[in-house]
Amino acid sequence: MLTKDDLGRLMTADATPAVSIFLPTHIAGREVRQDPIRLKDLLGEAARQLTETGLRGPEADQILAPALELVEDYTFWRHQDRGLALFLAPGIFHRYRVPIDLPELVVVAKRFHVKPLLTLLAADGLFFVLAVTAGKVRLFEASRFGMAECDDVDLPDSVAAISGETDYQNMLHASPVARPRTAAPVGIPKTHNFGEDPEEQRKAQLVEFIRRVSRGVEDYLDDTQASLVLAAEPEIEGHFRKIYKPKHLLPKGVEINPDALDMDDLHRRAYALVRPEFTKAREEAVGQFQTLCGNGDSRAETRVDEIVKAARFGRVDTLFVAADARCWGRFDETANQVALQDSATADNEDLLDYAAVQTLVQGGQVNVMDKGDLPRGDLAAAILRY
Repeated sequence: MLTKDDLGRLMTADATPAVSIFLPTHIAGREVRQDPIRLKDLLGEAARQLTETGLRGPEADQILAPALELVEDYTFWRHQDRGLALFLAPGIFHRYRVPIDLPELVVVAKRFHVKPLLTLLAADGLFFVLAVTAGKVRLFEASRFGMAECDDVDLPDSVAAISGETDYQNMLHASPVARPRTAAPVGIPKTHNFGEDPEEQRKAQLVEFIRRVSRGVEDYLDDTQASLVLAAEPEIEGHFRKIYKPKHLLPKGVEINPDALDMDDLHRRAYALVRPEFTKAREEAVGQFQTLCGNGDSRAETRVDEIVKAARFGRVDTLFVAADARCWGRFDETANQVALQDSATADNEDLLDYAAVQTLVQGGQVNVMDKGDLPRGDLAAAILRY
């Protein structure tokens, strides 16, 4: 699944010309056979746009070659989701299967075009799921469309690993077997780190395990405000809620052994819990924007050029952007000047796309909406931090 880190890499890539290709795909059925044909047609359009920028045919073919190889890769087409996004530039090729319907679209510009994917990372779509059992712990980054396991978070393996540490420590500190004594000598106590009673020891090891899980998750989510849904049985849930302090943990979790659920079922249950939070947050954001507008507050902005400049310098707190709209132009970051243009060219970009990505990577919230649902403005609106 596309993550915010992926988005940042795409937008900071030294990629000119940058080719972005989007197409709907099919998981099963006869339509699967049409997907490689559709990609081949889109690659033809990409080659045409590249040659219009001044590239020779062989140069364009070299950029598109990794994607062209996919056309004949029948194994690749048997493992698709609802959409496919490809990003190509000299020496660069990224591909993402995504669980959302995508338009058939080719964009050749000075930067990769990512707005068709922003609904995966929008303010009403990003959350985390923590699945904990005594034998396994997993953290997932999720959206309303699906979730993927985070593989770079420092989490303990299991309670058994904690138990192994305890046994090792006990062995190190126990009295030597080869030197029996009738009485314990002063100053060499027998060590039992988690108590003498087996049940007391089990509980202590479980609490230590949960403490380490809490520390790892808190460190990993330190710079995000996204909600966290806990999936665990009641005993583990009770310990975790006593230890974990950040406020973004939802008060209600998935109260079941998460190992008994498949990924789709776990995601469905978690999203049902977090969805009301998304709805409430969007309504509050729209209400805040309307209040600022009503008061004539300059923090409410609807001019695309001003939104772009504010996004670049981290001033956008909340952005509302039309899902299917594009606004072509150039932004001179050095001079801080925006020039709006009527259509796409090799040296311009979708400024709405640029503003949305800059808002996301600098900690702001993005709401991708139908054009008719925007609070004000034809293409975008924003709440500025200052």
